[in-house]
Amino acid sequence: MSETNRSSNLTRREFVSTATAATAAAALPGGAVLAQTPAKYRRLNISEPGFPVRVLDSYKKAIRAMLALPPTDPRNWYRNALVHTMDCPHGNWWFLVWHRGYIGWFEQICRELSGDPDFTLPYWDWTKEPRVPAAMFDDVLTPVNAAYIPAFNDFKTAFSAPLDGIWNGLSTDQFNTLLARGLRFPADLWWDIENYPMFFDTTNARGLTPQQPGFDTDTQKAVSLPTVLNALAPRDFLTFGSAKTLSHGSITGFGVLEQQPHNRVHNCVGGFYMNPRRTGFMQDNLSPVDPLFFLHHANIDRLWDVWTRKQQAYKYPILPAGDDLVTWSKEKFLFFTDSKGAPVTKTVAGDYAAIGDFNYDYQPGSGEEVVPKVAVAALQAARPVQSFSVQMTNSSIGASKPAAGSVRLSDQLLAGSGAAAPALFAKVTIATLPLAHEHDFTVQIGNSANPAENETLTISMFGRHAMLAPVTFTVPLSAAVGKLRSNKLLAANAPLNIRVVPQKAAMAPMAMRGQESGGGAEVLSIVVEAH
Repeated sequence: MSETNRSSNLTRREFVSTATAATAAAALPGGAVLAQTPAKYRRLNISEPGFPVRVLDSYKKAIRAMLALPPTDPRNWYRNALVHTMDCPHGNWWFLVWHRGYIGWFEQICRELSGDPDFTLPYWDWTKEPRVPAAMFDDVLTPVNAAYIPAFNDFKTAFSAPLDGIWNGLSTDQFNTLLARGLRFPADLWWDIENYPMFFDTTNARGLTPQQPGFDTDTQKAVSLPTVLNALAPRDFLTFGSAKTLSHGSITGFGVLEQQPHNRVHNCVGGFYMNPRRTGFMQDNLSPVDPLFFLHHANIDRLWDVWTRKQQAYKYPILPAGDDLVTWSKEKFLFFTDSKGAPVTKTVAGDYAAIGDFNYDYQPGSGEEVVPKVAVAALQAARPVQSFSVQMTNSSIGASKPAAGSVRLSDQLLAGSGAAAPALFAKVTIATLPLAHEHDFTVQIGNSANPAENETLTISMFGRHAMLAPVTFTVPLSAAVGKLRSNKLLAANAPLNIRVVPQKAAMAPMAMRGQESGGGAEVLSIVVEAH
């Protein structure tokens, strides 16, 4: 029996609550069923011993076939990447569901073009392997390979006419979707791709190399198991899956999963922290040009599945509730293409609320321990979220005088440990310049006069999106507070100091002139929540 095409004999969905799923499904367009039968396909961890070589052989074959398709074919490798450039959501509550649809249809295209009907995308468990897997430097699995378009001018020459054709054939809804992103004409998109930049020659197509494949220290922390477990801790969809917004083209806020491992891995692989904005597709919205993109997002999707099964086990909500669910479910996704190159018929977010007809599951990986392994006899009541406002003493984010404030938490919250303990988050709301996403910020936690004794976390941006309103970043605090307590650097009932400073290493040349002030950024509020 194939590892990737089989009827699962594991109890992957054994804790699905039929009643919960039916209630949620009733509110979804078409009554989508969230509980699933055992999957036909299994996505495997590329780093596990015994990973089948044939999976990557089929992936290479599919990539070569997509690279060879004419630019007029929607399944062409770069045409597929442009869907992400024009339509991807980040920093909002459609981030997870849009990317599930995007990589699900991509997987089916790979099946078609590789000739391997059993193909499934591998996933990259960066918690267990915080470096680019060695296999992903081989042949067309890396965008530095000669099969890729060598330079921007070659790319523009090949794709100008097809992109004009796309624009000429846009429906009103598609045009309005692009207009919301400031993309009135193909010229707007070309300007962004060339000048931001988003396209890189094959010499600079990936920042991490076979000689230097490992993550920097902050990215290692962002993918570490404590961070992942904190990301999986919320009991409501909005805290877990990023904040509400009016459309999937705008940014409102980042949950821990998106803001920590997702954003940080993209930027690290793209070389953003080594050579800001000068190298590597993975650091911006043309990131699907790098085949590693799909392994990265398969792991993000896997963690959403882990969180969903955890929620179902405890009979907690797995999606937004009430009117929010209706709004979330009806959001239109209008640019996906099926394995034959035709527009897909599933065009709203609710179509991808569950894995559904994609019919895959995952080989277990990091974070799986949050899902109970035995039936939950006595359900743990969903405790109300406790909120504590940080009293700010300075709001402007500067290098010499950081934004700073303090909050007093009970010793019971600070001393919590174990699965039953509340998870602590800081929701940091920052007002920045509309295109100031060259900035990353460092959040310092602790009361020591010696900064080296305090705990630090990063706030990371990703991709080119206009930020027309303040953005809220959810920062995991539990591991940092626990470490401070164990090192006797945070006394019982003492106020907890929180500071925000610009991270200079992550600033692009266009933003350097604002680095002392954090590029004009200001912390509007910090709220500590106990979930």
